[in-house]
Amino acid sequence: MGCGEFLVKYILFFANLFFALAGIALLGLGVAVELKWSQAADFLDNSPIVQLTPIGAIVIGCIVFVVAFFGCCGAIRESNCMLITYAIFMIVLMVLKITLATLIFVKQDALLADIPKWLGDAFTKDKQAFQQIERTFECCGVSGPESYLSLTLPDSCCAGTPCTIVNAHPGCTKVVGDFLQTFGLAIGAVAIVIVAVELVAVVFGLCLANHARNKSRRTRY
Repeated sequence: MGCGEFLVKYILFFANLFFALAGIALLGLGVAVELKWSQAADFLDNSPIVQLTPIGAIVIGCIVFVVAFFGCCGAIRESNCMLITYAIFMIVLMVLKITLATLIFVKQDALLADIPKWLGDAFTKDKQAFQQIERTFECCGVSGPESYLSLTLPDSCCAGTPCTIVNAHPGCTKVVGDFLQTFGLAIGAVAIVIVAVELVAVVFGLCLANHARNKSRRTRY
């Protein structure tokens, strides 16, 4: 193998090592959002973006990890079949991650704008159930402790007792909105970074596959 093929082989190997770690990061972000947001899921049944984004991140993260492992093996073994299969899977994954990132960035503003209404409806409907959201996100009321129209607040509104306006958490609209915005942007950013590096990996994978095919042909003569 010449110097060029040697570099392509090991660049592809380490690129897939990066993909494996990035897949784990995407999986972890998806799990973190899903676990925390599941506490408020009953109030957001009409929001597909909230339901699909963490699940999509988890699924894509798992697939990225598996395909990256496949790519590492194909690079080390210089298997034409494995490398071509790897390149095809990577192109499909690139399309999925671009879709996920686009969904997040396009729909996020609309989602954030609807949060006050969802939380307001939940607060009006069942204040006891709303306290679970307050415990999960460490917030108080829809817009703050003033939502309760009382100087005495439920324990879910504060880190300590007695719970009053003085030591109450900020409003849930701001806290929940910041949470969704932060993790949404994080998932979208990780997906875009992975896509950018994957594009290079696909080119390298096809080059190495071509080299492996030519090498196999030469051994027949």
